[in-house]
Amino acid sequence: MIVLINFLNKFLYQCSNIFTNFIKMCSCFVNRKIFYREKHRFYGGIDFVSMKINRSSSKFHNIVLPKNFFILIDDVITLKNKIVVNVGQLVLRGQILALGDNNIAPVHSPTSGLIIAIVKKKFSFFSKKYFSIINIKTDGKDNCINFHSFNNYKCFSTSKIIQLIYNSGIIGLGGAGFLSSKKLKLAIKKAHTLVINAVESEPYITSDDCLVQHFAKEIIEGCKIITWILKIKCVLIVLEDGKHKAYIKLKKELKLFSNFSIRQIKKKYPSGSSKQLIQILFNKEIPYGKHSIDLGIVIFNVSTVFSIKRAVINGEPLIERIVTISDSELLYQKNVLIRIGTPISHVLSECNINIHNSTVIIGGPITGRIVNDLSFSILKTNSSILCTKLNFMSNKLEGPCIRCTECSRLCPIRLLPEQLYFYSKVSDHKKSQEYHINECIECGICEQVCPSNIPLITYFKKEQSKLNKIKFKENMSKRFKKLFLSRQSRLYHSDLIHKNIVNSNSPLDEQCNNSIIINNNIERITIQKSNYFRKIELKAAISRAKLKKDMK
Repeated sequence: MIVLINFLNKFLYQCSNIFTNFIKMCSCFVNRKIFYREKHRFYGGIDFVSMKINRSSSKFHNIVLPKNFFILIDDVITLKNKIVVNVGQLVLRGQILALGDNNIAPVHSPTSGLIIAIVKKKFSFFSKKYFSIINIKTDGKDNCINFHSFNNYKCFSTSKIIQLIYNSGIIGLGGAGFLSSKKLKLAIKKAHTLVINAVESEPYITSDDCLVQHFAKEIIEGCKIITWILKIKCVLIVLEDGKHKAYIKLKKELKLFSNFSIRQIKKKYPSGSSKQLIQILFNKEIPYGKHSIDLGIVIFNVSTVFSIKRAVINGEPLIERIVTISDSELLYQKNVLIRIGTPISHVLSECNINIHNSTVIIGGPITGRIVNDLSFSILKTNSSILCTKLNFMSNKLEGPCIRCTECSRLCPIRLLPEQLYFYSKVSDHKKSQEYHINECIECGICEQVCPSNIPLITYFKKEQSKLNKIKFKENMSKRFKKLFLSRQSRLYHSDLIHKNIVNSNSPLDEQCNNSIIINNNIERITIQKSNYFRKIELKAAISRAKLKKDMK
């Protein structure tokens, strides 16, 4: 009898779900809100049905500014970023704290106040990286610098607008953190389609959905700026299936724009990744070593587009963003507008979240990091803070690989994670490159399905870091060799002029022939020197071996 009752309960529950979905679909047709479903799918991935469902919050909230801001600058980036402020200096909101170079964005002050310290600190949960931390004590006034807006941006050159976007410190806010100005430069005369990515494929993150609901007009204005820079006519705004309010807001704003279209895709992780998004929308697969721009498609996150609008039209640098805050039991969820550099502890206390016996994750439950130091601050790429008692990121003991190939079956990039694991573990750099380890998007699916609890992404990150160091050393070696050869060439050439072998006023062709002879002589001399030093090292090794033999 009990079994029959349980069966009937399950049957009625499934029937109610089917009926609810049918009613929703009918209401969409009645209200003429026909949502597009993609025809194409990508390989692998995790179906969203097997995961928790997003509960979108339609409002965003402001929180009180903290007493102290901690601006984190990656120590590797600090080598390229020049900190231009000192301890004891007063700063204003929007003032530049650190300059960048062509690959690194400048950093701005989130509020006005006094710089009380500039220190270095290492966070173990953040790849054990060192950060330069600029500590700003707020004065409560929140005074700002004079922002220079470009309302009539079409009167200026595209290069000037791109430079303004760079000076505003705008990077990709979807997680990658790639410099937006550099992406625009690479896409000029190459891209024919602009894709605005508003897909949040990880559970519990609703910040982009909230942004679209409240700032649809500003997002479209940002799209117009990008299309003007790149001379693009076709624009696709991509949403997840089920984001009805965001869809309606965009539809209202796009009535007068024939070149804009909205596409809705199925909930599947990681559909928000650029490679998977292109495969879903255009049925095109980006080859290894290539980017979406090589296919004529440029992708921007919706938050990045909003920041571009604020930078160009309002003149404001990137100093704040919307972040989703969820509590331990996931009964509480808010989207909060937070300044960059706000400590996580202040955010959680302002949201009245109890963190006792809870795990704080910055980012999504799959790709996020467990934070064990709540003094860590909000970065530009952080879109979510999850405080939960659920065991999303298990700390189980790592076991041996059983070659089940489940990770390969679900990898959306069609990599072989089990092979990459073995090559990364033994530091076989040649093989790991042959198996395209740098193509890994770090989605974390392989870790989630691994029955041996192997932290595959950790191994891949370490191997990628080693490969980057090797590449950096090789590039530096080539550069120094080139400088050395050019110096030797100048010295050798000046010596020949001094001996009247070569005339300094000789024709260009003759000088070129002489330079070729000089370079050949320099290479021959360097080879002779290297052979000479090898002989010395060999003699030293033989003498050491003889000495050891005599001592025995």
